[in-house]
Amino acid sequence: MTIHTRIKELRAAAELSLESLAARLGVSWQTVQQWEKGKTTPSIKRIEAIAEALNTTREYLLFGESPQTKTGQSSVSTESEGANVTESSAQAVPLRYSVDVKNFRRVFVVGRAQGGLPERIWTDGDYPVGATDEYAELATTDPHAFLSPIVGTSMVPKFNPGDFAFVEPGTAPEIEDDVLVRLNTGETMLKRLISRRGGIQLASYNEPGTLLYQPEEITWMYYVAHYVPARKIKHRM
Repeated sequence: MTIHTRIKELRAAAELSLESLAARLGVSWQTVQQWEKGKTTPSIKRIEAIAEALNTTREYLLFGESPQTKTGQSSVSTESEGANVTESSAQAVPLRYSVDVKNFRRVFVVGRAQGGLPERIWTDGDYPVGATDEYAELATTDPHAFLSPIVGTSMVPKFNPGDFAFVEPGTAPEIEDDVLVRLNTGETMLKRLISRRGGIQLASYNEPGTLLYQPEEITWMYYVAHYVPARKIKHRM
């Protein structure tokens, strides 16, 4: 079984249509269809989001194994499966991917105060300001990664109320990335970065219009890797 068939089978098991999975990932349904047919293979960055959307692990998608079966770091080639690390080329090339289970750790939920998230997520210590007893076990190399509750419906269907945004401040946001933005007024919002010309231009997935802010109006803007479903959230004992 290849990564392509695993994506297709997991999508079917989750009773998701091509359109539904595509909406969660922020891609077209044709892109998902090409993955499943083996015409293209999602990038490593995209595989992480697919795993979250299908309630599995990236290791299972890549190798047919869960991270719990890994005891260290390995480099695996799936050349025989015709895997490809780009979405734009149909030519099969070896997919080499290093799995390091040490990257799986507790990422805590930072609670929202009445006015939004705090000006500083992290103090000089190693524990985020406003961190709750809730967390998810996620793979990240960003020591400052955190989870933020999703409120509102402007980013549906990719981000649904009740789920959580996985924020990695160490990754610089690029155009078309999802971002968590805090204004100097204290307002915090989850949006899509669509332009930096003439200011920071933000948009939603299901609401018309855009928002424009000057850089000096923004306290911080952090990269959002993907959503984390509420069922993945655990409580610290």
